[in-house]
Amino acid sequence: MYLLKISKNGEITDDGVYGIPEFVEVIKTSGLAAKGLMFVAYIADYDSPYRHFTEDERMRVVSKDLFGNYEWKGQKNKKIAHAIRKYNELQYDPLDAQLSAFNEKIDEYTTLLERTKINIDNAADIQKVMIGVDKILATRQTLLDSIERRGERSKIAGNRELSYLETLQAQKNG
Repeated sequence: MYLLKISKNGEITDDGVYGIPEFVEVIKTSGLAAKGLMFVAYIADYDSPYRHFTEDERMRVVSKDLFGNYEWKGQKNKKIAHAIRKYNELQYDPLDAQLSAFNEKIDEYTTLLERTKINIDNAADIQKVMIGVDKILATRQTLLDSIERRGERSKIAGNRELSYLETLQAQKNG
């Protein structure tokens, strides 16, 4: 995960989250707490293991995995919505945002192709869709190459400059 560090046993190990008011609100809310913030990260983070699901499906699967229920009531909580919005603002990267949009459209095209039976009346249209998908996949690969050339996002460690979250935390405590 990029913004939040989550240990293998499901604990948030990054104290920098306490510098973000929207994250603190989730942590302090009964019924949400750290697990609610993990929900936010799994839904919003570009590097989430759930990133390949569509947004709606991601909500359902993360709800089930974290809370044992596909329709976890907390996902409709305003504090969760504010935290997701803030998470998206903090991690925004135009290349990753474009890649996410392309992945969503590819998924929509895949669903369309899976559900549509080919017949004499629609064969030409289906072929056009398939050619369009090929172009989208080529553009997506160009995006992936750009992201790879950019290199992995990394946080500064050691005695170097503070990360954004660490700076916010220091300002709040200072």
